Amino acid sequence: MNKINLFFFGLSLLLALFSCKKDEVNLGAYISENPDRIKAGIIDSFQIITYSKVKDSVITSGRTSQNLGCINSSEFGISKSSLYASIVPDFTNNVFPSSNSTIKSFYIQLNITGYYGKSKEQTFQIYKLKERVRENLTYYNFDSLSVGEKLGSFTINASDSGLYKFNMDSSAGHYLLSDDSKDYASKDAFKSFFSGICIVPVSSPGVNEGVIYQLSKTGISLHLSFSTKNEMDDYYESELTYNIENESNIFAKFNHNFSASEINAILKDSTLGQKEFFIQGLSGGYGKIEFPTTQKWFDNKSLNYLITGYEFKIFAEQNSIFYLPQQLILTYKNSLGLRSYKSANLNDDENSYTFQIYNAEVNIALENGEFDEMNFQISHPLPGSSPEQVKIFGPDSEKPPKLIINYTKY
Repeated sequence: MNKINLFFFGLSLLLALFSCKKDEVNLGAYISENPDRIKAGIIDSFQIITYSKVKDSVITSGRTSQNLGCINSSEFGISKSSLYASIVPDFTNNVFPSSNSTIKSFYIQLNITGYYGKSKEQTFQIYKLKERVRENLTYYNFDSLSVGEKLGSFTINASDSGLYKFNMDSSAGHYLLSDDSKDYASKDAFKSFFSGICIVPVSSPGVNEGVIYQLSKTGISLHLSFSTKNEMDDYYESELTYNIENESNIFAKFNHNFSASEINAILKDSTLGQKEFFIQGLSGGYGKIEFPTTQKWFDNKSLNYLITGYEFKIFAEQNSIFYLPQQLILTYKNSLGLRSYKSANLNDDENSYTFQIYNAEVNIALENGEFDEMNFQISHPLPGSSPEQVKIFGPDSEKPPKLIINYTKY
């Protein structure tokens, strides 16, 4: 390594997408206003490539909250989330009458903690599962279980958080009544008798319409009330509640139809992603970032660089229908071969996100010639948990991403 020169240069590299090739003739220095100090500044530009991908395996079981509903956006097309859950009664050892019983009420209760999209009436159907959701298995966004009899349908048009009750088909409540007391002897025995429920959105919202509700797992329950009379013609009433046992007993399945969306062309051909790229939390849609000329710049044998700052800034398009995510994350492969991440909060004044990566990580990767393998990608911090969507301006757009590299030359 060359002996360190007496000159110290501070360089800020403003990297815009698909900018001009480096022009060594135009690189220059200037004298600062303070005559006792000399400051050199160099501005260079490099190529940046952006495009979008969608993960095919997002874990949707073991979560404290779940998504339910359907939304149709011009950016991502139709996104639908259905729920599969096993339930257990609030107490066991129940004995049901073999005759002379009447279903008084049968309803489902949902605890809505928030929603994404436009609050609009949306219809759901609920079915009985043929197989239980097993606690020792991991379920993904593409998983589903076979369903049986329809238990009813209901409509949601909620704009506030809270508990909501929706009546089901009263006659379907008989599926929860057992002639064999062994079916209610334990929670496991009950789940063999009644495996659980499946809730499916059936509405078809228009473009930039629809809503996906965020539900608290502990707030999803079935309620059954029935009455019976004994030999003396005396009537007795009984009310049972069936809850989801734990976070492992529920998972979501996502269905997506990208055919009429902006992201569809980019998913098929990444070269079309230069004006925009997209990020979505529901199924784990993420943006890929590449800097194909940076490694070559660093490998210039006539100069030696020490990276002292690495900042990457992206600009999002404001959507009149949906709020932008408050946070995004930039992940990359570090020097140990593991995934590292840096988060960035939304700047409301300019709808931007700024990521600052550890200087040492960038420097090591460049020195080892491994910068192109860092696999940069931007995603929602909680894929599978939030349906938020965001459209990011790409290289050829009006607000291209910016990369600022500060370094010392020696």
